[in-house]
Amino acid sequence: MTILKFHYKNYYTILNVLFCLIPLSYIIGNFAINLNVFLLIVFSLIIYNKKIFETKLLLIDKIILCFFVFVLFTGIINTLKPLSVNHDNSILIKSILFFRYLLLYFILRYLVEKNIIIFKWFFISSLIFTLFVSLDIFYQFTFSADIFGLEPLHPSKLSGPFGDELVAGGYIHKFSLFSIFVLPFLKLKKTYSSLILSILFLIYMTAIVLSGNRMPLVLFLLSIFLILLFENKTRKYIPISLILVSSIFFTIYKNNLVLKNSFDSFIGNSYGMINVFVVENITKSSKIPEQEIPTYYQEMKTFYGTWMMNKYIGGGIKSFRHNCPKRKILSHNERTTCNMHPHNYYLEILTDMGLIGLIISCLIFILTIYNSLVKNYFLKPRKSINKILVPFIFVFISEIFPLRTSGSFFTTSTATFIFILLAVIIALSEQKTNN
Repeated sequence: MTILKFHYKNYYTILNVLFCLIPLSYIIGNFAINLNVFLLIVFSLIIYNKKIFETKLLLIDKIILCFFVFVLFTGIINTLKPLSVNHDNSILIKSILFFRYLLLYFILRYLVEKNIIIFKWFFISSLIFTLFVSLDIFYQFTFSADIFGLEPLHPSKLSGPFGDELVAGGYIHKFSLFSIFVLPFLKLKKTYSSLILSILFLIYMTAIVLSGNRMPLVLFLLSIFLILLFENKTRKYIPISLILVSSIFFTIYKNNLVLKNSFDSFIGNSYGMINVFVVENITKSSKIPEQEIPTYYQEMKTFYGTWMMNKYIGGGIKSFRHNCPKRKILSHNERTTCNMHPHNYYLEILTDMGLIGLIISCLIFILTIYNSLVKNYFLKPRKSINKILVPFIFVFISEIFPLRTSGSFFTTSTATFIFILLAVIIALSEQKTNN
């Protein structure tokens, strides 16, 4: 009996170690993320096997299940089309492999629901690795190479430990809020907590600014705005950090021409995109000269002709790169070349899964926000909010924010992160007692 307990405790520890190593796996790359997910799924199935699937399905669980069934359906339909349209069966294979995220979702949902996950470990891990990335960016900014000797490939963007991938700012945005919410676990005095919290905000925001990743900075500020709006215990520590970061940003902005040009370009492109979207009709030829249209908008605009090829069920996941070059060119200033995806989650879902897929996705997002944010902050007393849930809510909202440029929704890093957030938020939202 003692041996069995010992083995069970070991498995329990392994699952938590795998979960808390997620921030590290994102630094190492997709191979580490896939390996982490694979091991988490395998060990969970070995320990809990069919118990994982005996959990009563909620409405949102059924909708998520419909989402994955529809992914497979679009994969099959598009594979059955003539080879001249579909190329090969790669879309079907990708659709089948995508089901690993459904397994990940139900496994994490079970582990969180049964209080198996130790969130303190995950928050501490997020703190360690976000600080590591932030300090590595500071080092790279100071010495023109990070601690591994990696030099920045772009003059206005610092990648830190990510090498030729300019995702350092996005990484900090993803995991920094978890590290900030580790403080209640440490049970420090209020004076120390407020000082540490202010320092963390200062470090993270400065690092994102130096990374040159403009959209993660906007999303990080959105997350801070949500904290200011909803978390009255935390909001008093943020203004001091905002003032300090603003001072640092404007100092760097005035004295670093490369960074200044980068952010000026971002602001100009944002105004340009708003002008084109609001003043011009996306389906018609634009009157604005091609050189004045932001590059990202030109890439986004390619979604419409691609979507029109498969309006209702889409072309299958990761099909944009194949179908976009075959679309009908709608305007004289539309790009004839195509990127791998249209740089927006919703536009990509629309082209890859059609109108039906977009509706299912939006239902999942809306129900998740309702069950977590609305129910906890508007329909219940604030003292009943599970504090572990708070950072997951705010990160999720910023992650699915519609008015943002983004990577592909169906890639390993994004899909893993989204379904981890969904599983944790839905499981914690259903718990009647706080952890």
